[in-house]
Amino acid sequence: MNAYQKFNHLAEQVTNEIIAELQRGKAIWQKPWSTYGLPKNYASGRSYEGFNAFYLHHVTERNNYTAPYFITFRQAQEMGGRVRKGQKGTPIVYWKIFEAKEKEQPVDVAADGKNRPCSRFVPFVWTVFNIDQVEGVDFRLPTMPERSGPQILKACQHVVDSFPQPGPKVLHGGTQAYYAPVRDIVQMPDPGRFLTPEAYHATLFHELIHATGHATRLNRFTEEEKVSRFGDEAYSKEELVAEMGASFLCAITGIKEAVFQNSIAYLQGWISRLREDKTMIIYAGTKAFKAASYILGLKHMANDEARSAEKVTA
Repeated sequence: MNAYQKFNHLAEQVTNEIIAELQRGKAIWQKPWSTYGLPKNYASGRSYEGFNAFYLHHVTERNNYTAPYFITFRQAQEMGGRVRKGQKGTPIVYWKIFEAKEKEQPVDVAADGKNRPCSRFVPFVWTVFNIDQVEGVDFRLPTMPERSGPQILKACQHVVDSFPQPGPKVLHGGTQAYYAPVRDIVQMPDPGRFLTPEAYHATLFHELIHATGHATRLNRFTEEEKVSRFGDEAYSKEELVAEMGASFLCAITGIKEAVFQNSIAYLQGWISRLREDKTMIIYAGTKAFKAASYILGLKHMANDEARSAEKVTA
């Protein structure tokens, strides 16, 4: 299989797994993160990003692994260990940039009107193993102190304050939370209407992720998406980006409690959408991490999905 065939195979495999979770009443993009935060590559110390972070967290929970730390087969060997016999690795996806040659298509029309070859992103499927699947290495896990309630709220406010300026105007009042892209306004109910301060901030994170799609920021919205409504394909994709992006921000700030209620209609809606588009979850995860990184000012993290697999696993 070529790179794209492997990617599509992975997308279908993973999406079917996520649909099974939805049928059990669980949405993996809303699951609380562990005490260790985002899944990491043990050897490099880098956090996995985009869809990989969600999937590896799900795999950690599903298999009752001690911690969400993973390494490649080669890294296990370089550390003097080996993958235990019979253990199955977990596939993840990374994107590598290829610059098109002069005679290749497609091309971009530059500002001067001349056609120039454009770069393209090629998906690479990479296999990693949880450290529980490796023997012969003395893995030492870091001590992760629990944040207190005030520390979590302070971290949440720091995220809100970190939004690059000029940011959207945040208004309070009413009973609905939404982002209006035309007016660039985030509308929130008063904080007291939420069961907990964490629930308030998780909802605010969701709307701020939406706001990163504005034309003056990441320019994620098409004209169709600006006027889309609940149930539309464009709405569903953007909503998944916002939910996953908010979950990243919750992980960073220390919000681990479940703050969203999943109704039967909600879950059935996602099952239907994911069945229609088996690559939706992977692309949404990439965009979600880029949006969260934009808010936090982490440019190197926003571009991580485009790094080559060779560099990531080195």
